Amino acid sequence: MPQTAELSSSTAAASPPEQTTTEKPTGGGFGRWTSTVISALVLLAAVAFFLGTAVSADLPAGAAVLALLGLVVTQLLPGVVVWRTVRPNRGWWVEDVMMGLAVGFMLAIGAQTLAGWSRQPWMSAALPLALAVVLLAVPRTRARIRRVRSSGLPLWWMPAVVATSLFGLQDVLQYYERQPLTWPSGFRAPYIDGYLHLALSAQLQHRGPTSFPWVENAPMAYHWFSHAWVAQVAAVSGAELDEVLFRFMPALMPLAIVLVVAIAAVRITGIAWTGPVAGLLCMAGAEQNLFGRVTFGYPMSPLSPSLAPSVPLMIAIVLLLVFRWRGQMGRAGLVLIPLLALAASGTKGSTMPLVVAGIGLAFGVMMLVDRTRLKGLLLDGVLCAGTLLVAMVVVFQGSDSGLHVQFREASLATPALPLLGEVTTTTMVMSSVLAVLGILARGTGLLWRLRTAEGRRDPVTWLLLGGGIAGAAAVAVFSHPGVSQYYFARTAGPLLAIGSAVGLATMVDQLKSRWWRATLVGLVGGPLFVLLPIWLVGAIKPNHGGLIHATKMLAIGVAVLLVVGVIAWFVTPRMRFTAAFAAVTVMILAGGVTMVTRGQLEVPGVQPLRPGKPTGYLAVGTDQIAAARWIRDHSDVDDVVMTNRHCTTPIAPKKCDSRRFVVGAFSERQMLVEAWTPTVEANKRGPEGRDSITVDYWKPEILQLNDSFVAQPDAAKAQQLRDLGVRWIYVEFTRPHAQTLEPFAQERYRNAHAAVYEFPEAGS
Repeated sequence: MPQTAELSSSTAAASPPEQTTTEKPTGGGFGRWTSTVISALVLLAAVAFFLGTAVSADLPAGAAVLALLGLVVTQLLPGVVVWRTVRPNRGWWVEDVMMGLAVGFMLAIGAQTLAGWSRQPWMSAALPLALAVVLLAVPRTRARIRRVRSSGLPLWWMPAVVATSLFGLQDVLQYYERQPLTWPSGFRAPYIDGYLHLALSAQLQHRGPTSFPWVENAPMAYHWFSHAWVAQVAAVSGAELDEVLFRFMPALMPLAIVLVVAIAAVRITGIAWTGPVAGLLCMAGAEQNLFGRVTFGYPMSPLSPSLAPSVPLMIAIVLLLVFRWRGQMGRAGLVLIPLLALAASGTKGSTMPLVVAGIGLAFGVMMLVDRTRLKGLLLDGVLCAGTLLVAMVVVFQGSDSGLHVQFREASLATPALPLLGEVTTTTMVMSSVLAVLGILARGTGLLWRLRTAEGRRDPVTWLLLGGGIAGAAAVAVFSHPGVSQYYFARTAGPLLAIGSAVGLATMVDQLKSRWWRATLVGLVGGPLFVLLPIWLVGAIKPNHGGLIHATKMLAIGVAVLLVVGVIAWFVTPRMRFTAAFAAVTVMILAGGVTMVTRGQLEVPGVQPLRPGKPTGYLAVGTDQIAAARWIRDHSDVDDVVMTNRHCTTPIAPKKCDSRRFVVGAFSERQMLVEAWTPTVEANKRGPEGRDSITVDYWKPEILQLNDSFVAQPDAAKAQQLRDLGVRWIYVEFTRPHAQTLEPFAQERYRNAHAAVYEFPEAGS
């Protein structure tokens, strides 16, 4: 079986693997075929396992199968066809699958946007498939697709990478409990933004990105591309939107992320073992600290369906840049870069700024070490930065989505600050510095690339480092009402993980046969690095710590670093300083994995949501959902709906938390006004962070008309609402309402907690 190319890290960075790779046969064609089949079966088993967790959490098995088939046929297959037209001749079938998935995600976004905007659902499936047919029909591209070679990887590779995805399982299972699909009866309090994302997905499925669905005439300035993906999967498969959003999507993300990161590391280095290492550091590399407080840094969060899908897009862009810098990509790939960059920008706003920062750092360094690369890097920077600007204007429409440069507010959100005692300038600066360093710790291995001339001359080194630094620095610079500045750090995690894997390849290359000694010492020291301070001093509790306690813990950690370095120095003759540096590197990385493992073992399981009162915070009832779905099933996609509930608790809409999205989410229709967060206007009126979620609606006359008609209906109000385009009235019984809205509107549906009325059509 031909294994992946095994190059020294310096050779891999300086020369295209296509020109230097030599394959090592480990068996005949039968052995290669067997390895590929077994790897494919492992992958299929992993997909079945993760989808099985969703099925066990109330996802209908039929919906899971249909959604998977829809994804494979309308996204994966066209994506693989596109990827094979741009990648180097030599590669791996796993790369085709995972990068094809990223490209397919991009194609799904474009197809669904056009399908929803034009009200032509058939486009959701037809457009990606049509592109694949064209590429296969054109002789030149067909020849290119058939010519590229896809090798297998070692038999152990797929099981090792799949195993790292299990670090994301706990997060997914907790999400299932926090965001139930259904419950028998009564009221529950799901995650506050879950129905926001569901409403956006419905908007993208039926009407396109025209406005926020929960308030009329509010431009949809938001990273909505992942919601278009959800809408596309639902449209082509027939699965319900909430089934795709709350179960299918989160179930697949841990596996997708580790495989994308792992194959990217293999592509950059040409060394098989860097894949599982990168996958492990990606999922289990903590935001490092020595205070005993676990700060998970997963590059995925089901609570934010835009985060995880942005990672494959970002990594695909990184690989295309690698191809360009190594002279392995033609002009077709140059077209793909801005398209993927646009998809990444619109999927998660924290993605492309990191890539642009990485290219910027690479450009600055190349001005000093290799000016022959400047022209190409300038073009790359223009493509990526230009696409980011286009996304800011077209997708975000100039909105900052509540993200502001606020050093003080950013510091107050850092995890170490409550552990350092009194909030002072000193503790705030210290906490911010520790947060930045803790995030960057995942990329410690990348420092090895800086020890070699080849590494310093390689733009890939600086791309990964620049992106990682930008992601870490963001948490000390920006503030957001939902602490979303930390999404920059989570997005940077895969870049830092790949960087460490690339750097560790250099480390092994330099240590030759002695690499295992330093590695073993580092692996033993890693758990001690993070646990010994806790054992000797005790973990700091929030608001019960202090600088003295924190300083003791930091001192113990530094002492462990020194001791481990000295031990490695003694046990590795003739390469003592190199071995010491290697042991410290491995120890820091192993310490991060230890923290995540400890955190997963200690975090208690999340209990199912308990029944609550109808008036409770975030309470949503099955009857309320049923009434909204009745509207969906009996109305036109362009009908406008109004409701008398606007806040997370059933109070008057004055300075209340307006994140109530239930009717818009389950009716899948445009609301006159249900909520007004996180619109552009709300962010303008609440610039100081979380105050944007409690600002009053800026059209009080509309809100007054809306609510007063439900409470005290009359003909004049009914006519005004009809003139505004309202067709359906959703009455929630937790808010003031008349016994009936007739004769001004006809009652069409009623249950114990909600009623639905319809205005008669004009002239009737």
